[in-house]
Amino acid sequence: MHGLLPELATGAAAGDDRAWALAHVSRCQDCRRDLNQLTTAADAVLLLAPSVEPPPRFESTVLARLDAASTPPPRRRLLARRRVVAALAFAVCMLVAAGGGALYVQSRTAEDRRLAEQYRQTLAVANGRYLKATTLTTADARPAGTVFLYQGNPSWLLVTVTTAPADGAYSVLAVDRAGAAHAIGTCQVINRTGTFGYRLRMAVAEVSEIRLQSTDALLRATR
Repeated sequence: MHGLLPELATGAAAGDDRAWALAHVSRCQDCRRDLNQLTTAADAVLLLAPSVEPPPRFESTVLARLDAASTPPPRRRLLARRRVVAALAFAVCMLVAAGGGALYVQSRTAEDRRLAEQYRQTLAVANGRYLKATTLTTADARPAGTVFLYQGNPSWLLVTVTTAPADGAYSVLAVDRAGAAHAIGTCQVINRTGTFGYRLRMAVAEVSEIRLQSTDALLRATR
């Protein structure tokens, strides 16, 4: 059915096909909607043609040729011209749909692009390259806080503990890709919360894990 809609919209459909298609469209809401869109597009295509005044004696010349012609123009040629118009109408519909889709995608991603631009501006002001965040978890995989790693000049690390299993002094260790643990300070946890900041001496890409270890608990953040 959809293959006949462009011809139906431009009047190129033959008699039997046209009757069958119109009967179907009268019962099908989706096809009726598509036919309306195609008809609008076909009208727009026709309006694209510039208006030109006919040359002198145009009408008399045409009438003379019609009188001289023994047979009417072949139906096949007429149908071919109508099908060209149908193809143009279909192409216009596709362009309109593509443009609408692009506008829809642009609208839906506007907030993401705005945040990305803010992120880029922040890094540019701070002379940074990127900021990563990873979850700090307990030994039984419960969330206990967040570790932020910033690659810039200088690079730094920030640990926020929100739900530690026990209070006390936690040794903070940065584990590199080779598995070596580097002690970088102590985080005091009171009422299960604490904060620790440190200027990294290694690149963020070389850090594989951050550990916070006390006598009673172990917290880990892996990348």
